[in-house]
Amino acid sequence: MKNKIICISFVVISLLLGGYLVGGKENKKEVKVSKVELGNLSSSVIYTGVVIPGEVIPIYIEAPALIETVLAKEGQEVNPGDKLMIFSTKSIIENDKELRINELDLKNIKLKIADLEGGSLKLELDNRKLEIRSLQEKIKGDERKLPVLTSETRVLKEKSEIYKKLLIEDGVSSIDSNRAITEAENKFVELEELKTNLELNRQKLELSAVSLESLTRQLIIEEANLKANLEKLQLENESLIRRAEQLKKPLESPIEGVITTVDVSEGSNVFSGQRLLAISPKGEGMIKVEIPMYVADSILRGQKTLIRTSTSQGEQLYTGTVERVSNIVRESGLSGKKDKIVEVEVKISEKNTLKPGFLTDVEISTESIRKTAIIPSFSVMEERGKSFVYVVKEGKAHKVEVEIGARTSTDYEVLNLPLGSQVIVNPFKVSNGDKVEIVI
Repeated sequence: MKNKIICISFVVISLLLGGYLVGGKENKKEVKVSKVELGNLSSSVIYTGVVIPGEVIPIYIEAPALIETVLAKEGQEVNPGDKLMIFSTKSIIENDKELRINELDLKNIKLKIADLEGGSLKLELDNRKLEIRSLQEKIKGDERKLPVLTSETRVLKEKSEIYKKLLIEDGVSSIDSNRAITEAENKFVELEELKTNLELNRQKLELSAVSLESLTRQLIIEEANLKANLEKLQLENESLIRRAEQLKKPLESPIEGVITTVDVSEGSNVFSGQRLLAISPKGEGMIKVEIPMYVADSILRGQKTLIRTSTSQGEQLYTGTVERVSNIVRESGLSGKKDKIVEVEVKISEKNTLKPGFLTDVEISTESIRKTAIIPSFSVMEERGKSFVYVVKEGKAHKVEVEIGARTSTDYEVLNLPLGSQVIVNPFKVSNGDKVEIVI
């Protein structure tokens, strides 16, 4: 009896121990792992970038206005003719008032220009020209008379001298002698008067010429001022007419694209020349990518890229070109770690549906192949914009957030795991804390 009890106990213990061992083995999940080790990262590297506006077309207003309604929103797709804003009727009334005042000023300037041809200044100018012509004729007449009168004066003087001598010799009477002297003296006085008048007329001619030049210059200046004011008023008139056309109907989009910024709000007053909003033409976006500093030297302007983005219709592929590689190195500050990065801008080379703010992958082909710490791409899980892997430690799976650098379709560069770490390559089979058994 005693031996029978011992045998039963041995069987029960054996069953319990075997069940424990079998049960313990069944609780472990078999996983395959890959060690973090230095490997060659191929020349085609994938980075995640953000779509940014390429060319941006600003929309300005020509008139001071009160914004009544703003229909445009940032990120909104628009087509030519789509309504963006509506202006207050108060703005239209104020512009019409300025337009009427401008038209009255235009009429006034045109009348002044017409009056300039027959006004007082023009009449004075004509009188001065006539006066100059008259003086010129007088001077010419006096200049012709001067040699004749000079000769007559000399002859009469000589005659008077002869008569004086004859009077002494009783050759002539005193009456004849006095008459000859008087005639000579009168002729001399006449000659002096002619010389005086000639000199005065010459001085008058010089002054009249200066005055004529001054009047002419004044007339030219006044005419130029009036014409300049006329041109200014005409430009203002054209601007006011354009303003009226802009204010009387809703502001419409001139192109097809995406609204990147709206600079005004409903009820705000805007001034002439102020920017209202900006539109990025459709299909002309750029993608800004942050790449590690040590990769920047291998990326050059003009390199071809492949752009991948996921949509409801599936993965979309576009071609692109490296447009700019920044010369400035800065710190990214991601995950509390200040990595050195360089900004690269990629221009999309074909029509696309990408909008500013979209996240997309950019595959950049470089010429170099470098050694770096890598893990298989399919071992990485993406959750809420972060990357995770399962690392085997002490026989258990531990979920760890990782920092990913460069990427290819098969390998990822890992920045924060030590070399030799065992990363589970089939992560969706386990959960955090599961006991695991590594299989080959």
